[in-house]
Amino acid sequence: MSKRVEVILTVGLIMATFVTVTFGLYTGLKAVESPQVPDNGISIETQMASTVLIEVDGRQMGSGFIIAPDLIVTARHIVDREGNYAVLFGDDTRRNVQAIRISETTDCAVLQVSKTGLNPLVLTTEVEVGRSILVIGSPLALNFFNYVTRGIVSKLNVQEDGLSNNPITMIDAAVNPGNSGGPVFDMRGRVIGIAIARYPHNCGMNFITPSKDILVLLESWYDEGPNYAERMEKIRKSQEESYGETAG
Repeated sequence: MSKRVEVILTVGLIMATFVTVTFGLYTGLKAVESPQVPDNGISIETQMASTVLIEVDGRQMGSGFIIAPDLIVTARHIVDREGNYAVLFGDDTRRNVQAIRISETTDCAVLQVSKTGLNPLVLTTEVEVGRSILVIGSPLALNFFNYVTRGIVSKLNVQEDGLSNNPITMIDAAVNPGNSGGPVFDMRGRVIGIAIARYPHNCGMNFITPSKDILVLLESWYDEGPNYAERMEKIRKSQEESYGETAG
């Protein structure tokens, strides 16, 4: 074999190796990036369109999401005070809240609204530590409407009596004031809970009410019908002793 042929073969092997390594790195990066979009055949825009902002007396209070054609789920501490509540939707329309039901044991509430064309999200109780999640909400100001952050499930069955009488879930995805009540999704686009609080100093220890508690509240809504929770004052006082900081 001539030296010219050997040189050509050597260069060819080097180029083939470079292409293989480059392609491997590219596909590896794509594999890491792909879970950011739910894998159930719908885009994250679907979840964003079903996430809402909660207002009281015209002021932004927190986030929420559509769970039924006429029902919104949010955090209890978002609606634990008297006032005129309204919901801002992704299409820039507002609807007044007609009825509120507040959980006595968890940081969770259900609001009733009248609006056509709502697309309910799906709840799941299938949650595992280490699984990737997305958080959608409207922190800080209206220009951050439907802001998305990403993280993992950090710990299950956390007992923090200042936040809930029932065990809650810890995540490390960023949660800020205004996120409270917003949905937390798994990578299939299903809601695993609602953002309720963060540990002080933004150290990546944030808390959510799990979906199983949302399901219990929804069952009580359908069993007993809507009410306006005469216990608002009692709940407000209990929140003053809450652990850490509420996210919204």
